Amino acid sequence: RLGVLHVGQRIEEQADFEKIYKNAWADNANACAKQYAGTGALKTDYTRQRTQWGLIMDGWNSLIRYYKNNFSDGFRQDAIDLFLGNYSVDEVEPASPLHVKKDWKFLALPIIMVVAFSMCIICLLMAGDTWTETLACVLFWGSASFGTFAIILYNGKDFVDAPKLVQKEKMD
Repeated sequence: RLGVLHVGQRIEEQADFEKIYKNAWADNANACAKQYAGTGALKTDYTRQRTQWGLIMDGWNSLIRYYKNNFSDGFRQDAIDLFLGNYSVDEVEPASPLHVKKDWKFLALPIIMVVAFSMCIICLLMAGDTWTETLACVLFWGSASFGTFAIILYNGKDFVDAPKLVQKEKMD
């Protein structure tokens, strides 16, 4: 009807147009996903052509999204709430609800866990003179990494970067 195709032409026969259209669609999805989630869109290679590299990138983007959502996006939600008017600044209250003092565990425990896990891997890769020496090192560093991981899981809500301005109960 718009005169894009000649009489008798079918859209299925226009491979170049289909490729350009699918790429534009996938690029648009990437742009929207980067604004909303902080990473490129997942499954855009379905639109283009599914590859092993696309599968790996989907996994990588999922990991990045998980990290950002749980550990670094609270301030973004606070900014959105402030912008939308879900939170209004109280001029009488001098303390900012955004300033929350972090405990020592927020820095120390993740560092200890990463170091202990790395040492466990190094002990496995660079075996000692005897298998008992290697086993002792692996058990020590493995239990240290598992122990710190358990402490982090137990205190999990303290490690999450939750929005501080508007709590869900207040919005209802």
